[in-house]
Amino acid sequence: MSYNDEYYISLIGEVFDGYSVETFNGKDVFIKHLNIRDQRYIHKYYEKYKNQALAKGIESEEEVLKRLVEDDLWSEDDDIKVANLEFEVENLKKTRELAFLPSKKEAFQKTIDEKLTEIFSIKQKRSEMVGITAEAYGTSRSGDEMLRFSLFKDESCEEHLYSEDDFSELEIYEVSQLGTIVLNCSRRLSEDSIKRSVLRPFFSMYLSNCDNISDFYGKPIIELSIHQLKVAIYGKIFNSIFQYVDNIPDNIRDDPDKLMAYSDSQRNQGSNSSRSGVKSDSDASAIFGATKEDLQHVAKDGKAISLSEEMKKAGGKLDMKQMMKLAGHES
Repeated sequence: MSYNDEYYISLIGEVFDGYSVETFNGKDVFIKHLNIRDQRYIHKYYEKYKNQALAKGIESEEEVLKRLVEDDLWSEDDDIKVANLEFEVENLKKTRELAFLPSKKEAFQKTIDEKLTEIFSIKQKRSEMVGITAEAYGTSRSGDEMLRFSLFKDESCEEHLYSEDDFSELEIYEVSQLGTIVLNCSRRLSEDSIKRSVLRPFFSMYLSNCDNISDFYGKPIIELSIHQLKVAIYGKIFNSIFQYVDNIPDNIRDDPDKLMAYSDSQRNQGSNSSRSGVKSDSDASAIFGATKEDLQHVAKDGKAISLSEEMKKAGGKLDMKQMMKLAGHES
């Protein structure tokens, strides 16, 4: 979804500030954008609560799965299947990036989506059978701590809104409301929104400064929030694309996904030309089975022809003279 410039300017302002401001119980709440050090702190809490669960006799995930396998309720083959599917997905993603024609990319993406759906189904079944484990308890409790840890009283983000004791006194519905506030903030600062913000006209003057991230923000990388890192990294990526990729269509210059896909297709065009049947120095290129969108993608300044369509016109086959004509070589 795309918004106006004011929305994206505000979003980038939040990222630069390193915090977001929301309202809870009639008062401003400051939500800190976490950095790598903060994430390490949260991980320590995960280990703490997981070990507490183990000490209370709650089984680990490994122990539960071992028991389920012994009772023939779960098979190690299912875990192997998930691993194989995930491996296939990664390979399909690489193949999709090498594909030249948009229709081929879409076909690979459809297969990827199907396999991801299968993976989700198996993992969902696994989760339901495993139930509560020490790891699940650790994740849940550390999630509560992450919520408490991210809430502050003012913009300095030095004094937490709640101490551990005060937070434990909150009603369940209050914790739920705070969780929703933080979740909505996270969604607003999604990766897609950050990418779109970086491509807005107001940010263009900053793009060339994103090469050196520490200089851009004026502080060490380890002190930067994850959102701040993403802004600089995507700024660097898009600046490189605008510098080194020629003939970028105007209608995709502010669409991050289409822009990166176009950049990939241009990079791969030369290496794929022999396989796709497209020659950059020919008067025309003929591609068997190409869709209308594929032909528009290939043609650019020249022209591209669908062999399958031309064969239909010619009654099912083409002779050498007709093939030479299609290639742009009149006799």
